[in-house]
Amino acid sequence: MQRVTLPPRPDAAQALLNVGIDWATGGYWQEQAAYAFTDEEITRIEQAGQRLVDRLIETAGHSIEHGRLAELGIPAWLHPAIEASWNRRDESVYMRLDLAFDGHALHLLECNGQTPTSLIEASVAQWHWLEQQQALGHLPPGSDQYNRIHEALLEQWQHLQARGVTDVHFAAGDSREDWATVTYLRDLAVQAHVSTAALNVEDLGVSPERLTLVGLRGEEIRHLMWLWPFEFAWEDVAAEQLSRTRTRFIEPLWKAVLCSKGLLAHLHERYPDDENVLAASLKPGTLGGEVVRKPLYSREGQNVTIIGANADATPGHYGDLPVVEQRYTSLPSFPAADGSVRYPVIGLWVAGTEVCGMGVREAAGRITDDRASFVPHYLLPGQA
Repeated sequence: MQRVTLPPRPDAAQALLNVGIDWATGGYWQEQAAYAFTDEEITRIEQAGQRLVDRLIETAGHSIEHGRLAELGIPAWLHPAIEASWNRRDESVYMRLDLAFDGHALHLLECNGQTPTSLIEASVAQWHWLEQQQALGHLPPGSDQYNRIHEALLEQWQHLQARGVTDVHFAAGDSREDWATVTYLRDLAVQAHVSTAALNVEDLGVSPERLTLVGLRGEEIRHLMWLWPFEFAWEDVAAEQLSRTRTRFIEPLWKAVLCSKGLLAHLHERYPDDENVLAASLKPGTLGGEVVRKPLYSREGQNVTIIGANADATPGHYGDLPVVEQRYTSLPSFPAADGSVRYPVIGLWVAGTEVCGMGVREAAGRITDDRASFVPHYLLPGQA
């Protein structure tokens, strides 16, 4: 694993706009560098990642079936609906695992099971970057990328369509990035011959007379894919409709379990000897030593605290929530051309239940927050 300095493409900004990325400002998209991996490293990441996906889903099912959802911060009125969603085996489209990897040790940091972003960057934008940098002669001939995210997501939509998911409403809030992600996912669904419509989250309706959520024209919504965190939804005045509606959510309600960082403690409890699973506890102070304290629900690295020799903390809006503590693991560090030090985290993408590619985000500190940059990657040819 190397951080390599490269000349950027002369039309990089336009290339990003061409795939719908209009928020890559302030250094968010970084292509003056790239991360290079060997085939052997990618194989290790893929195999360990698949095992982690399987164990996370198994642990989520165990937590549901053994009545442990309250430990994860999920309100009691939603438990029956989550159990029903799990028992139906409601289908998933995607999720992302965040991993610490230094070329040797690999550790799961957390799982974003419902609203993962940086998807277009990982699936489309960095693939175009690879092709164009090869054409410019900036990458060695034969360079590849661990990235079949686009193809795998299309296959998953085709699978859902065959299972009866033939019409889907897509919704998001007012974030440009969220809407770009929703639009991309909607385009994949259309390619899989799914009938689609779009609306803002605030335009979703409930009706005492209806058994489903409704759209702007009062139409019933059978399937809803929304880029809106469940923990936001269950604070809404109409939240309990989630527990009664016949609308099927994508991502499904059982994925609320994977959204809770508390599941890291359940995962460690079930797989204490897994070398890729860090010790974690829902009882602060019990692990001892250097730990990372995280709210059960938080976004963009908010309210994360490193306790110990590498002490650090981020502000945020989740400071009043219960927390999970996870054993601290060092991120690899690389010098950048501007003299700073960069700390990369691997985002491993999952379509359905199968890992299918990755992206890399790097921060200027040990906590990856909303200031972290996306950096493309490639595989070194002939260096397995």
